[in-house]
Amino acid sequence: MEMSKFVIKSAISENEFLISLENTLKAIEEKLRQFVKNIPKLLTDSELESGLRTIEIEREKIHDLIDSIVQPFLSNRKDNAELGLQYKYEQMKEQLHSQTIELEKAIKETQSLKIQILNQSTFCASLGAVLGNLAWRASRFPEIVDIWLSGLQNKVREFLSIVSGSFVAFISTYETGIPPTNNVEYQFVLGLLGIVTNISSVPKGREFLITNQNGKDLVEKIIKFMPNFFPVASGTHSLIRLMLMILYNVSMNNTGLSYLFEFRVAEVLSNCLKEDTISEELQLLCLRILQSITYDLKDPKYIEELTTSISIKNIKNILANEQSETYSVAKEVIKQLQESLRFREI
Repeated sequence: MEMSKFVIKSAISENEFLISLENTLKAIEEKLRQFVKNIPKLLTDSELESGLRTIEIEREKIHDLIDSIVQPFLSNRKDNAELGLQYKYEQMKEQLHSQTIELEKAIKETQSLKIQILNQSTFCASLGAVLGNLAWRASRFPEIVDIWLSGLQNKVREFLSIVSGSFVAFISTYETGIPPTNNVEYQFVLGLLGIVTNISSVPKGREFLITNQNGKDLVEKIIKFMPNFFPVASGTHSLIRLMLMILYNVSMNNTGLSYLFEFRVAEVLSNCLKEDTISEELQLLCLRILQSITYDLKDPKYIEELTTSISIKNIKNILANEQSETYSVAKEVIKQLQESLRFREI
């Protein structure tokens, strides 16, 4: 609101002034009413604080208008119309005061609702983390997974959709840095991925996972967002471990194997193996997946993708300790890759 618009010259009549002032106050009143009306929407708006600050600035401008222009104007009036003008001014001032009180009340209610939503969100995340971890431990028994898939398939489908959405939301929220392992949201996502790992560990479970659209979407997102966890920090080890275990389980299903190639899993595994910060356990899991997807591999298209993404030389660099399990698995991967090369030109 430009104050220059309200510079009053002696040539301007009372009516012109009143019309200008009234129009200005009406415009401000409409802004305030619209703000109060939109409070429920603003609660989910990331720019709520900015909106509140804008309204505060508008209110300050109104007071500046009264102090610097309106009151001096009235003080200088000496003709018979002064009483009528003063009365209209007092009405407008009272109206502004009421709107200011309404605004302050709305701001307090908004802040209170924000706190309630935050507390409710924290409670839900804590509850989800507890229940997720309990279900994770229960799903370690194959018979539990069989019960879920025999009579609760619709619920399992919904669950996979929840896992997929929660996983993406977690990555989006903490894209600049994964929170510590004791964070309730971390524990919540960890529990969800743990349950999926156990579901995919049984043949019926991984078949359901990869033939259901929600399951396929989750596998695709795991492959897509895994690079977000590199370089590997100590706190992300558990999450990456579960993601790799899910991919390994899926690779043992023929349909799942084709989807892993479709989602270009080889590129992710290559980046994982190149990581200096990767632990031997995660390194072994990556090699296990490669061992699985290169077994009896004869499709030239998939062979081309693997040899383009993963260098045998890089795998040989892993072969440091001949007594370790990693050494034997890496040797097997190299052997299978070399055997597959015979089919590349067919």
